[in-house]
Amino acid sequence: MSKYLLSILYLAAWLLSGNAHGQVVIKVRPAESLATSYLGNGVQWDPYETKDLSDADWQKTYKRLDFMKLGFARVVINASLYCKTAPIGERPVYDFNSPTARVLYKILDYCQSRNVTVVLGEWGDPSGKGGAVDRTRKQLRFDGIQEYDARWTFIIGDFLTHLVNQKKYTCIKYYNLGNEPNGDWMYTESFATWKTSILNLDTELKARNLRDQIKIVGPDVAWNNEWIKQIIADKKLAGVIDAYEVHYYATAQEINGAGFEKEMAYYRNYISDNDPKGKDKIFFLGEAGMLEGKSKTIDQQKMIGTFQYGVWMVDYAVQSMQAGQSGMIAWSLDDAMHVASRKSNNGDLNDYEWKEWGLWDSFGEEKGKPELEKLRPWYYTWSLLSKYIPAGSKILKTDSTGVSGLRCAAATFNDNGKTGYTFVIVNATETANQVNLQLPGDTKLTLHQFNYFENDMVKDAGGYPLEKRTIKNTLLGKGIKISLPSKGVVIFTTLK
Repeated sequence: MSKYLLSILYLAAWLLSGNAHGQVVIKVRPAESLATSYLGNGVQWDPYETKDLSDADWQKTYKRLDFMKLGFARVVINASLYCKTAPIGERPVYDFNSPTARVLYKILDYCQSRNVTVVLGEWGDPSGKGGAVDRTRKQLRFDGIQEYDARWTFIIGDFLTHLVNQKKYTCIKYYNLGNEPNGDWMYTESFATWKTSILNLDTELKARNLRDQIKIVGPDVAWNNEWIKQIIADKKLAGVIDAYEVHYYATAQEINGAGFEKEMAYYRNYISDNDPKGKDKIFFLGEAGMLEGKSKTIDQQKMIGTFQYGVWMVDYAVQSMQAGQSGMIAWSLDDAMHVASRKSNNGDLNDYEWKEWGLWDSFGEEKGKPELEKLRPWYYTWSLLSKYIPAGSKILKTDSTGVSGLRCAAATFNDNGKTGYTFVIVNATETANQVNLQLPGDTKLTLHQFNYFENDMVKDAGGYPLEKRTIKNTLLGKGIKISLPSKGVVIFTTLK
């Protein structure tokens, strides 16, 4: 065999092996923005259902959130947290200092002190203890209140007045009335009754002069994004919804194949094209997590402790940004927040089956599993996305790689008067890939690189991410070569 023929065969094998991906050039388009005033990659952070955290656990939580520089949070409660009863024709009876209310104030105190944008909401079930539930009417359990009952939005108005005017929580920017109202697992009877509740809320906030401060989001649906079209078809309702927001729990196929991005891009464009003010309305994910690995018998994600989950969640966020969405709330912060069911009555935390989806479990030690209190692998990636794509960022268009499973997102922001950048590249495949990332212009940037690969993620003793290296005065106009030797993530940022 001639040396020439042998060279041709080697070249063909190299091309087929996937190493040809070394020729991939990704150009960032700074003049083309996909989303402005990005809200952030945040978390669901609700009051703890069974008991308050210890002082030490609160401090640990604050430290971990401080590292993330959390900028965006969804906080959802039940009306029974602050309202004892709301009889027909009588004034409601409140307890704004209940134990659970005090936990809520700790969450909001943190958000207020750190300028975290809060989406506050109610589950849609003012769940009074021992109340009978007529599931055929999806009746709410608190004094017979249904979601279209004006008493519900009246007591919400009283509580928001307390939070905004008395407690001075300016961090509450959005209100989410009713969780997943399309679901038969919730208590909304129909789109029409949900619409009534939203219009009631609009009226209540206006009457209390809160409407300018608090924007109404919706539809908050899961697996029924068609509700967006129903909102837009109703001119009155569309005029009340200030921001569009849905939940999405994805399969591995939807993330790996970018079906999720296509779905969100379709609705982003639909809002812009069909809502009269749609171009000015943001669209974000109010809950996000992976279905792959979810238990079929209980609300637990069995893969949250794996390296893979950290890759998936970055891929999720990259696709969300590329679809033009303005933020993403990961479900959820802490396993200690929510109970899935009760299995015994022994008087300890192991009586419960817990909703395990968090970045850690603050009750790990009390459950006899102290290892659960450690940071899980997906904290590594999610904390970096939260920290280095700050609120107010502009998401820039980037060229498609043309390689299945290889994706990129770029953000720019004001960094103390200078223009800052963050670039996120995710390789969702087992194949090695190389990228040449280019940003037009002659500005030299100092970039801090973070790697998330199974055998390459630098951490300190507490499990917090550390940068892999610093690249000084690089000219991205000429490009920077990035190696992704296997499945994983590389993040570059100008932020320290």
